[in-house]
Amino acid sequence: MPGTAQVLSDVSMDEIPFETLFAQNEPVILKGLASQWPMVLEGQKSSRALIDMLTAHYDRKPVLVYQGEAEMQGRYTYNDTVSGFNFEAVRRDLSEVLHEINALPQNNHPFYYMNSITFDQTFEKLAEDNSLNFNHPEFDNYPRTSKIWIGNQSRASAHYDMPKNIACCVYGKRRFTLFPPTQTPNLYPGPLFPTPGGQVVTMADLKAPDFERFPKLRQSLDNAVIADLEPGDVLYYPSMWWHEVEAFDPFNVMVNYWWSPAPRYMGNPVDVLMHAMLNIRDRPDAEKRAWRELFDYYIFGDVEIPRDHIPKNAQGALAEMDIANARRIRAAVHQSLKR
Repeated sequence: MPGTAQVLSDVSMDEIPFETLFAQNEPVILKGLASQWPMVLEGQKSSRALIDMLTAHYDRKPVLVYQGEAEMQGRYTYNDTVSGFNFEAVRRDLSEVLHEINALPQNNHPFYYMNSITFDQTFEKLAEDNSLNFNHPEFDNYPRTSKIWIGNQSRASAHYDMPKNIACCVYGKRRFTLFPPTQTPNLYPGPLFPTPGGQVVTMADLKAPDFERFPKLRQSLDNAVIADLEPGDVLYYPSMWWHEVEAFDPFNVMVNYWWSPAPRYMGNPVDVLMHAMLNIRDRPDAEKRAWRELFDYYIFGDVEIPRDHIPKNAQGALAEMDIANARRIRAAVHQSLKR
């Protein structure tokens, strides 16, 4: 049976327990942490009041809107042949879309999802007034990306993100269904590209599971963690956790913060995955087992073991990673790819 996310109540904005959150490495709800945000308070008046606030602070630049017909029932995913998506992506004036959402009938209506809008650029003043106190050393050297997500009823198919994530429910109720990275084989990931929103998503419908087509999905659902959020609630979840996000109400707003404690010079691990597909995946099994041993030795094991018997001046790529070493490795890889 699915579990429920841990809930921490009475958390002070000035004393967010980041150390505890990071150490637990699992989803945690911080109940009501953002309940005094001006946007949350405005939304308590009405959806129209919050829409007016958003419209008044919008920078007037077109935003990317995912639009789908009533038949999609709010689930943003592939079309039946996986040749495209069950929605279209267009750039539109946000105020116009908000007006359309506010005028939708109760049933048999289209769906709108304005995803991953840069909060501090599109709504600069709102981003200043509606924020968290990131009082932890992890944030001192690693910049955060703040995004705002706006729409009517929606369901973002389960996917993972490389950064850590803090999601703040502003208006409307939301449910996060989360899975630890160990459940990846049981979630039936779709194509690496194209993807509905930039990340690999499950091919399975978690609300109407087809266990004949996806039999291992039962195991992933049994290991799911459910996090139900009301306006003002905040959810922390770690890097690489799969999550399906469902917004239940005719109008919904969420703000989230992404960050990674890894230095930027380390690059994107997906590049390594793609390179390994090109160079390792289709080799004979015996060779792949040998390469697995090398990856365990050099990458996933104790980083000191491969280099502790080599003089520091001769360690090369095995040396402690810094900007200079990263540049040398990147140059060597780049040169290799040109052959």
